[in-house]
Amino acid sequence: MVMLCLNFCFSYATKGCPQPPATRTYVYSFKGYNSGYKTGHHFNKNELLRGRIITVRNYTVAQLFALALRLENQKRIIIDVHEPEKLKMKYCYKLVVPYQHQDNFYVLMQRSLGKEFPEYVVKMEKRNRRYFMVVRDKEE
Repeated sequence: MVMLCLNFCFSYATKGCPQPPATRTYVYSFKGYNSGYKTGHHFNKNELLRGRIITVRNYTVAQLFALALRLENQKRIIIDVHEPEKLKMKYCYKLVVPYQHQDNFYVLMQRSLGKEFPEYVVKMEKRNRRYFMVVRDKEE
């Protein structure tokens, strides 16, 4: 039986089989405003995956980026875009990060938000000895 298993493994390795696809490091979902929920967010640990999950309900784009950048004071958001009314739309968001990648949780959150809103550049800037989150239009 052992010989059969070794032969199978050897033949599988020598066939030049393609490498298995890379595993995803995170999964997120994104949808529009949901009238049945209050505005807020919730972190929880997933016991099955032993990772981190964040559920955000009815946040604006600026609030989502502020959460991803861990900006605690919402008064330190500077919006410098041509159409600021687009940033006032509210969205629901959920991010699931497995255990082995939870050290990069906020980086992955920023990456996923960047994919959803590629028209904006969001950065932390120091002004008058304080840090502010600045949202700008992406220059082409």
